[in-house]
Amino acid sequence: MTIDLRSDTFTMPSREMLETILTAKLGDDVWREDPTVIELETLAAKKLGKEAGLLVTSGTQGNLCSIMTHLNRGDGIVLEAECHTYLYEAGGITSVVGAYPFLIKGKNGVMDPKDVEKIVTRPYNVHFVQAKLLCLENTHNTGGGKVIPKENIDALAKIAHENEVVVHIDGARIFNAAVASGTPASKLVENADSVQMCLSKGLGCPIGSLIVGTEEFIQKARKNRKIVGGSMRQAGIIAAPGIYALNNMIDRLAEDHMHAKLIANELEKIPNIQLRPVETNLIIADLSKSKWTAPGIAKKFENKGIKVSLMGEYLFRMVTYLNISRSDINTVVATIPEVFQ
Repeated sequence: MTIDLRSDTFTMPSREMLETILTAKLGDDVWREDPTVIELETLAAKKLGKEAGLLVTSGTQGNLCSIMTHLNRGDGIVLEAECHTYLYEAGGITSVVGAYPFLIKGKNGVMDPKDVEKIVTRPYNVHFVQAKLLCLENTHNTGGGKVIPKENIDALAKIAHENEVVVHIDGARIFNAAVASGTPASKLVENADSVQMCLSKGLGCPIGSLIVGTEEFIQKARKNRKIVGGSMRQAGIIAAPGIYALNNMIDRLAEDHMHAKLIANELEKIPNIQLRPVETNLIIADLSKSKWTAPGIAKKFENKGIKVSLMGEYLFRMVTYLNISRSDINTVVATIPEVFQ
C-alpha cells in the first residue's frame, strides 16, 4: 500500500461526508435557487467574518475571480515572489486579468511591510503602473506551510488601505493557519477585503472552494465566475460536503500538524538537510548542502512505497492530511533513515 504525501489535495471524502450528497436539497444555482449552495455560502461568510460568499470550483478559480473583481486591465498587484497565485495558477493574473505583478521576496512567505510600502506609496507618474491590490497567502505553500502572523497581515493591510489598495488573501489553507496559531480564521482575515478558501485540501472535500467579501464584491465576482465558465447548476452536491467539512473537519487539522512535526523531527536528524519551519501540515526539505538530489530521494522513497512531491532539483515536499494515519506516519519516520543512508 502506498503512503501518498504529495499533497493534501489527495484527501478522500469520508462516508459521512458523501452521504450528505444523498439528502442535499438541490436547485439551479445559476438562478440562485440551490438551497444547499446558499447555506454553504452563508456559513463560509460567517466563519470568515464577511458579508457574503460564493462557491467556485477551485482555489485557482477563486483567486482569479477575486482578482478580476478588484482590478482593471493594467492595474498592479503586489505579490510575494513565491506565492501560489504567481507561480502555480497558469499566469491567469496576466493572461486573463491583464494585471501587472509587483513581486516582493519574503521570508518563508512573510513580506516586510516596508517593502510593500515602497510600492504602494509611489506617486502617480504616467510612466508607471499603479498598485491597486495586495495579495497575501496564508498558509504560505512554498514557505513550508508558514502561518502569516496576524500582526503582519494587519500591518500590511493598514499600509494598503491607507494608499487605496485593496487586500485579498489566498487562504487555501486558512483554517490550518487558524488552528496552528490559535486565532479564529475570522480574526486572521478581518482586515482583508476578500478571501479565498479551499474545501478540497485539509478539510477533505472532493471538490470546491469559496470566496468571501462584501455583498457588492460577491455580486461582481458572481459575474466574473460566469465569464470564466464557473457557474454551476445543481451545485448542492458540491456544497453539501462543504457544509459538513466546515462543521466537522476544522479542529482535526491539529492532528495533521502533529504528524508533520513527527516527520520533521526525524528529517532534522539527517546531516546537511535544511527544513523550512514546520508550523502546519507541510514539510519542505532543502538538500542543496547535502550529497543528495530531490529526484533521487523521491525515487528512493517511492521504492519503499512512499510518494513525495518535487519542488526543484534540491527541494522535496511532504504533506500530511486526514487519510494519513498515525501508523502511516510511523512507517514514514522509520523509513527516513533507510532512505538517507
